[in-house]
Amino acid sequence: MTEPLRDLKKNTELLILIRVLEDPTVKLRDVSEDLGITVQAVSQYLSGMRREKIVKEQKGRLRPTRKGMQILQEHFSKLKDEVDTILRRIMVVDTCIAIAGKEVKKGDKVGLVMEDGMLMAYPDEKSSSRGVAMEPASIGDDILVGRLEGIVDMKLGSLVIIETPSELDGGSKKADVERARQKIDTASPGLLVAGDLVGSALLSKVTPEYFAIHAPVESAMSALTRGVDVVFCGTHESVDQMSHAIAALRKETGYSVRWTSVKV
Repeated sequence: MTEPLRDLKKNTELLILIRVLEDPTVKLRDVSEDLGITVQAVSQYLSGMRREKIVKEQKGRLRPTRKGMQILQEHFSKLKDEVDTILRRIMVVDTCIAIAGKEVKKGDKVGLVMEDGMLMAYPDEKSSSRGVAMEPASIGDDILVGRLEGIVDMKLGSLVIIETPSELDGGSKKADVERARQKIDTASPGLLVAGDLVGSALLSKVTPEYFAIHAPVESAMSALTRGVDVVFCGTHESVDQMSHAIAALRKETGYSVRWTSVKV
């Protein structure tokens, strides 16, 4: 949980500020009843808010200051963003799209499994995630699956990070090209990703294979969560971004990516 949700004191102050904004003549008892706190607590909050110049008194009425209004807008904008993020994470998904691994009839119960980065649907397959085919499909067709139950067992891909010298240290010109080539050959990845221009230059020297250059961290994470092995190549700055993405995945989902790194 991040700062906007954790800061109960600030949330209470701003709820009081909203009440004052709605009715400058509001009584402390009314505020205490609205917020479920004591009159003394409301009084203490308001004293602190006056010291911080969040509210001011004019002709016996409390009014938010310009500073108070700015804090109010910024805080609740951040709070909205945080709540929206949480809602996206916990959103209940009742349907999904999968690829039919076998002939499927409408109404068939199907098991959902991840294969080579694609969500596959098999009739009567034992799986941690199951659903019902909403339409008929032939092998290889995309198919709508509804009435989902369970969670797809995620088999994450493995990751090899190749860290290049920085631009100031010579970039790809100073990299050990042969060592990078050996690492890629050993990993035999399903996706190569260049984290930056130096990584792109090195991969161009190492392999004729296609590699992703747009949204590199997002591309790598998308592939890894679909079971695809990835080699990510870039300078320390890009490698650091990739490491943070791996840590965030573990924190949010509990899934850990197996990864190794090498400097070339």
